Amino acid sequence: MIFLIGMPRSGTSWVAKIFDSHPDVLYHHEPDSIKVSTDIPFFPESNDIEELIPTTRDYFTSLLNIRHMKSAGSIPVFRKNYFNSFMNNFLPRLIIMLKVISGICSKLKIPLEINIPAFARKKSNKTDIVNVMKSVNSSCRSSLIATTFPDAKLIFILRHPCGYVSSQLRGRELNFLENIIYYKQIASMAVASERGWTEEKIKTMSLEEQLACTWVCINEKVLDEIEGQDNSTILLYESLCNDPVGISRKLFDYCDLDYGEQTDIFLNSSINFSGGNEKYYQTVRNPKTAAEKWNHELSPEQIIRIKNIVSGTKAGDKFFPQ
Repeated sequence: MIFLIGMPRSGTSWVAKIFDSHPDVLYHHEPDSIKVSTDIPFFPESNDIEELIPTTRDYFTSLLNIRHMKSAGSIPVFRKNYFNSFMNNFLPRLIIMLKVISGICSKLKIPLEINIPAFARKKSNKTDIVNVMKSVNSSCRSSLIATTFPDAKLIFILRHPCGYVSSQLRGRELNFLENIIYYKQIASMAVASERGWTEEKIKTMSLEEQLACTWVCINEKVLDEIEGQDNSTILLYESLCNDPVGISRKLFDYCDLDYGEQTDIFLNSSINFSGGNEKYYQTVRNPKTAAEKWNHELSPEQIIRIKNIVSGTKAGDKFFPQ
């Protein structure tokens, strides 16, 4: 199994679709946001990991069976070795039709939950299905997941703090994201204590500073905890954007996947994308444009405030070296 994990608005969906383009991959899009566990803390302590392993194994294994359209029907849809020719042609059309129905019901305020059927797959010794799960809810569970599944590979996606903050601000302005800061949880984390970021202190900060604090606290916890775990690695989103093909080849090699034509076509469709105004949740987009968008969305004053928050941390120094 392969886990792709990162904070929301960190480029995780594009990374996930790169993996989904592999014909042997069975992709699961954020199933932990559909079936939410109350037994596994979102911010587990290191000394609780061993005790949480059985529950974590059962929970994340069960997520492989989630068929909700959000998880099992993400687009674009790629051809798979484990489906026959009919199914490879039928499934994309079915998913698009179900999305249209869902959109109509949503506009009419008709409650409707759509699940994608679990279609039969070809039985072949040559086809080993590789489960790939993407999550933005379980960032701070990364070390727990890597420990629970020692044979899996975990890739943690880290985005430039200004890119993250800029995307968060845009999403809140467009009402796509809730205008929430988890003051208590953030203030309770180790790096917040070291820097004197009490709950009261964070509340006095500007919104971009609060978001930068969130970025530091979560990413710092993950980097500290997965350091030294052989089945975990860090992916800098901007590195992938600057060299999509080269970095994708390295990621596939790390996960024992071959890099093929379908992935190459998808990446080139992103690199050469010129489809007009970009939508907020768009997957196919010019990666370099997406990565550098914050340069003209944030003011120089906002960038300085973000830099002052993140500098001097393990995560922050990857982008603002001392």
